Amino acid sequence: MRAHRPLLAIWLLSIPILGLLYIKIAPSPDQAQFNYMAWMATKGYPFYAGSFDMNWPGGMILHKIAVQLFGPSAEAWHLFDFILMQLVTVMAALFLHRARFTLAPFVTLALYPAIYVTAGGWMAGQRDIIAVGVLIAACSMMLAPRSQELRSMALAGALVAMAVLIRPTYVSFLAGLALLELLPAQWTRLTRRTGPIARVGTLVLTFCLVIAAIATAGAWIGNLDDFYQQTVSFTLSAYMGSPARNMTKTVTDLLLGAYHWVFALGLTGLGLWIWRSRRLEYPLLLLLGLTAAIALSYTVQHKGFGYHLGGVLPILVMLTAIAFDEVRRFISEPSRTAPGRRLGSAVLAGMALLTLTGTGAKLIHHREQFLDLRNGLAPLGTYSNLTEAEQLRLVEIIRSRTSPDERVVLYGTAYQIPYLAQRLPPYRFINPAVEQISPDFAYYAAWTKEAEDGLRISRPKLILVMEDALGENPEAARRTRTDGRPIFNAIKSYMGDDYRIAYEGPFGVLYERTVT
Repeated sequence: MRAHRPLLAIWLLSIPILGLLYIKIAPSPDQAQFNYMAWMATKGYPFYAGSFDMNWPGGMILHKIAVQLFGPSAEAWHLFDFILMQLVTVMAALFLHRARFTLAPFVTLALYPAIYVTAGGWMAGQRDIIAVGVLIAACSMMLAPRSQELRSMALAGALVAMAVLIRPTYVSFLAGLALLELLPAQWTRLTRRTGPIARVGTLVLTFCLVIAAIATAGAWIGNLDDFYQQTVSFTLSAYMGSPARNMTKTVTDLLLGAYHWVFALGLTGLGLWIWRSRRLEYPLLLLLGLTAAIALSYTVQHKGFGYHLGGVLPILVMLTAIAFDEVRRFISEPSRTAPGRRLGSAVLAGMALLTLTGTGAKLIHHREQFLDLRNGLAPLGTYSNLTEAEQLRLVEIIRSRTSPDERVVLYGTAYQIPYLAQRLPPYRFINPAVEQISPDFAYYAAWTKEAEDGLRISRPKLILVMEDALGENPEAARRTRTDGRPIFNAIKSYMGDDYRIAYEGPFGVLYERTVT
């Protein structure tokens, strides 16, 4: 097969180019927050007990690995995530190879990295698309040769557990895998060496072992109770998040707007796969089950955020690759007539042109990142109503006017500021979502007192308050009580008249303590 070599070359040549581009894309606020929490964890402040968030620990653990490998830099997460994405791409190619496709694995290798990197900071590197990448690796393990059957299923169960630790709503996929393994062999047309009970038991056992290992680590660290308070009690009793967006519109905007050509080619690949096999064969059932798990996760989260659908992208790319494979197979069949070959070749050329045009448009959209490489690897752009100059200035002021052991307050979501300045907060409640607690919440008094005590004991030299909390009149806002914001009220009560404005802009105000 002659086509696989140029596709393999495209993939290998794209690695340094796309890697540099991805590093230049600014992390989202979610990623910046996890970066900050990860750095705090390396300083002895573990997740939940030392920093506040209501998500499960899988994503946080990945960010901590990134910080440990590449240091507390702006590009650490995207550099590590780019490596993860390449591993997922290889696993997706392996899945297609095991599903008996010949060209599709190489199309996936060449196409998916470009689609992933150009998806933007609010899609690439977010928890949903990462979790689905881990589940694709699990699907690949489910197609391992019979000689590796139980060992591969054990690995698949562990991978599903890792995905659930990143996004717990994907626990439904474990149930889907178990159901597939319990189906009669004549339905799936897949022969196994071991019985269904042993296979399902292996999946569930390794899944439980990974979850138990993380729980044991949490018990050893001493943050299991904090995990429960934040991910269960706070989430169920207080956390409401933003009002749900129009969920149907988000789906159509993603599939019929931003990725209409991938969606069209993906549907074509799905149809051709079903036409070829005349049935829903086991690999296809795996992908359809994963798509159903994505839809369920999106529905259960009930936010309508586009990045909650991020896992659809690798599946669409894989189906697009299958479309190329099936059209190529149509052309190469010995019985195919000359007119049929010409028709197939025209379709293949049209698909290739559509793919190149669509991918090229995504790359061109990020041309500023490419052009800014002459200024270094620092990400271009921010997500916190900050200019890059303001961000650099804030980091410079914090680092120059405080010592490493002095605490700095951030009220807002510009987590990259204290992260890059490498300054700890006076308390763990760095996520403004904590403000959704009310006096009837079980831990309201304890958490509010903890914030007040942290401010009083650490006496932070600098306090950065973002514009969305201050409004148009910063001085008036800092001297009046804000209903429903106990942490912000604690900050303002502590500040009193002991702080002056050190730096301000459209982003907000940086206050500096004036009394010793």
